[in-house]
Amino acid sequence: MNAENALLIAVSAALRGEKAELSLSNDAWRQLIRTAEEQKLLPLVFDAAGGSMPEELFPSVRTRVRHTVANQLRSEAEFKKLLRELNGLGIRPLLVKGLLCRRTYPKSDLRVSSDEDLYIRSDYPDFHAAMLSLGFEASDPDYENAHEERCTRNGLLVEGHWELFPQENSALNALNSLSDGFWSRAEERDIDGIPVLCLEPTDHMSFLLLHAYKHFVSSGVGIRQICDIAQWAKAYDIGWQRVYELMLSVHVQGFCAGVFDAAEKHFGMAFPEVFPRLDGDDLVRDALLGGIYGSADMNRKHSGSMTLGALEATNGGAAAPLKSAVFPSRAVMEMSFPWVKKSALLLPAAWGVRIVRYLRRGSLSAAESIRIGNERIELLKKYGILRNDREKAES
Repeated sequence: MNAENALLIAVSAALRGEKAELSLSNDAWRQLIRTAEEQKLLPLVFDAAGGSMPEELFPSVRTRVRHTVANQLRSEAEFKKLLRELNGLGIRPLLVKGLLCRRTYPKSDLRVSSDEDLYIRSDYPDFHAAMLSLGFEASDPDYENAHEERCTRNGLLVEGHWELFPQENSALNALNSLSDGFWSRAEERDIDGIPVLCLEPTDHMSFLLLHAYKHFVSSGVGIRQICDIAQWAKAYDIGWQRVYELMLSVHVQGFCAGVFDAAEKHFGMAFPEVFPRLDGDDLVRDALLGGIYGSADMNRKHSGSMTLGALEATNGGAAAPLKSAVFPSRAVMEMSFPWVKKSALLLPAAWGVRIVRYLRRGSLSAAESIRIGNERIELLKKYGILRNDREKAES
């Protein structure tokens, strides 16, 4: 048994509320711990399999897990305080992801979040002013070009979205039109005595899938996102026909089929038969290598320029994948260098800054980034995300 298989076994047991006995060498245990940390799954792995962990590793891992869970509890308490404050000010955003997903896990505190997400849409200026009045630190939002703003207070990071998907990339920006019905179908739910607006369960499943797709076409989707989808499907009665029709409209049904196959094999989700069957093993392999959101290493993150460039090209753009790995498009560069939005003449300067940053880190290999990028482009083709001219003509 290798570390990757052990992680899947341990997480699967944790999602069932059970324990897992793992027989691994000390080196394999160390690799499992590293992988679990990269995937933000260490508390789940430790809860399920900590009893079989070597004594020399157990104390330090237990300390890290306790610290992580304590931070999660503090952050959630601060977030609930914010939700009460916003209600008092008459501001009612839609709650998505983190807090809602945690509620579907047997032990919710073990599913950790680095931030909390709120969907505000048209009343964002009021939300922004409210967050400043409540003591949050926030920059001035770029309504025209961005899609979110990050706000912090007492260790809590909140992302306020006026669009659910990035506007900088035309292919991803196109997903924003899919959320038109989300607000009209929103539901009010009670979260520990706090009335909160939430996406209707089928819409939230659609959002979780599209959010996973957004990360997959960049640097990668993590195992935790697959767990969230599996747990949501088990917790709610989902209108799968509506989900399928929405995914089909943006050619994401193949990716979803791979996610569902992985979730069925490893995490106990029943495959929704309205979707085509497609093996998800390669998707799982990619997720294990990439860490959460594909952030395991700089070579992989750098390769995201190639996959995003290829996605632009398949949706009518002119980006060349190999060139885009070294010289990403202005839209891609604006994600990390907002000042490029002021003028296209600033793009060469941003390329230079980007290259210097990578060289200083000493962790970037152009050849490795291109290798990963080419492999991931083939993966996008396998799941029907990158289509040839004939397929586009037939769609």
